[in-house]
Amino acid sequence: MRKPIWILVVLALGALALAQPKVFKAPNADETPVFGGDFRDWSTSDPKTFNPFVAKETSSTDVIGLMLPSLTGYDPYTLEPEGLLAKSWEVKNNGLTIVFHLREGAKWSDGQPITADDVIFSAKVHADPDVGSNSIKSFEIDGSPIVWTKIDDYTVQADFPKPYAPALIQGWYIVPKHVFEKAYQEGKVTEMWDVGTDPAKIVSGGPFMLDQFVQGERVVLKKNPNFWGVDEKGNPLPYLDRYIITTVGDLNAALAKFLAGELDLFAASNADQVAQIIERIDSGKLDATIFPNADVTTGTNFIFFNWNSDDPWKAQLFRNKKFRQAIAHLMDKDSMIELALGGLGKPQWSPISIPVKQFFTDDVAKFEYNPEKAAQLLAEIGFRNKNAQGVLVDASGRPLEFRLSTNQGNNVREKIAQLFTEDAKKIGVNVKYAPIAFNELVRQILNTRDFDAILIGLTGGIEPAFSRNVWELDGPLHMWNYGPDFQSFEILIDKLMKQGATTLEQSKRREIYVRFQQVVAENLPLTYTVAPAYNPARLNKLGGLFAKDQITSIVGQYPYIETVFVKK
Repeated sequence: MRKPIWILVVLALGALALAQPKVFKAPNADETPVFGGDFRDWSTSDPKTFNPFVAKETSSTDVIGLMLPSLTGYDPYTLEPEGLLAKSWEVKNNGLTIVFHLREGAKWSDGQPITADDVIFSAKVHADPDVGSNSIKSFEIDGSPIVWTKIDDYTVQADFPKPYAPALIQGWYIVPKHVFEKAYQEGKVTEMWDVGTDPAKIVSGGPFMLDQFVQGERVVLKKNPNFWGVDEKGNPLPYLDRYIITTVGDLNAALAKFLAGELDLFAASNADQVAQIIERIDSGKLDATIFPNADVTTGTNFIFFNWNSDDPWKAQLFRNKKFRQAIAHLMDKDSMIELALGGLGKPQWSPISIPVKQFFTDDVAKFEYNPEKAAQLLAEIGFRNKNAQGVLVDASGRPLEFRLSTNQGNNVREKIAQLFTEDAKKIGVNVKYAPIAFNELVRQILNTRDFDAILIGLTGGIEPAFSRNVWELDGPLHMWNYGPDFQSFEILIDKLMKQGATTLEQSKRREIYVRFQQVVAENLPLTYTVAPAYNPARLNKLGGLFAKDQITSIVGQYPYIETVFVKK
């Protein structure tokens, strides 16, 4: 993989000396950026935490990602590895050792230098099983640890127990050791930086720092004056003064705010929303641009069941493959696309996102909508008769019913859940559907396990190895079954995920991940629904955004938030 060429700029900005800043490339060299202004974003949920060791939901990580650095990431123009806090790297020992060189002069928002000590400390905490970080899988391969060592103040070394395909992508968050170390030593690191923390005490190493959080209303971040990034002319970044995230009740509320010019970006979730935006633009009431059906989203939506239910009858039922296949046959994906997405979307059958062409395959088992086949499978596992209420019952007379939840305010998921509930009822499956708040949904999945079935989604991405936290047996998001009793197909998936992560040849990696998709599609630990089209829209007041032909659902509407600006 080609190493990027880094441009090192030396600046003297008063008391702030950036010896080796990161240069962020803007998408349009002809634009003249403007300093100042607010970027106005939205979310249907408040963050649950500002602590990267605790965060497991996008409502939290989307904010944390604006405040904390990573060593490396993906270049949004090439999708190859790029240095972030790491300015460069050396690959040694046949790929088993990588030496990362950090940017000297980078500082935290409190003025303390960002050094190798912060990187090594953060790696240690993420890897600690007692902490329970969602990034823990980034610190071991096949049960053996990746060893992180400090070489000097601005050099760290990672030693891998075996070759690791995405070794150059180290996207886990780095925290200030001087802030977190005492709490970690006292066993209280997970209590740090909760949503009640004084913003002044949350130290940033990213482009923005927390200014204000008002529960149920907004998160306000302000420019970090110590950020270690510059544009191609050496100007300090970000251009924006503030990044504001407004909490809205649902997608329709977000659309209303966008149509009123109160939000800067919006991705329409269905054809009706696309039509509303076009009508407002054409009428001259909204100075914006929309790109309908630009791509398919990388996110996946699915239903999964609680194999660890306290009710042994339900646990046994949910573990039955024929039951899950029957459920899959009750998903009318054509109607979901038409009625929930307004015709803009595609059916999803497997765990790898459709736009990820290098790994995605359509050659998987597809349990098409077929109520008769669903009824046949349910009869084969004992549900042959119905009670007086028209609900299928087993030999003991117990009705086939379960609770289904999704996150309240996500109108697309709510509609999908309603359609599924109605179709299930037609053959005698009593689905008790009720939406709940997103943070409560996450709590049930990760903590209480007090649920039957949930419709939710994962963000997806271009590297399947980064979903190991979902698919490996001890992954913190192996959400349908936290063990200890695992089925043979789960063990096979675990093996395939380990092989995919440690195989370097691209063609062989594809073969492994194709097999992985086939095993998931046949056994349905997660039963996939539909993938919405990506229909991005934005106000024309923004600069630093991609042109139409550059937009994909993988990279979004801009390469870096650092180079987005508000035109004057």
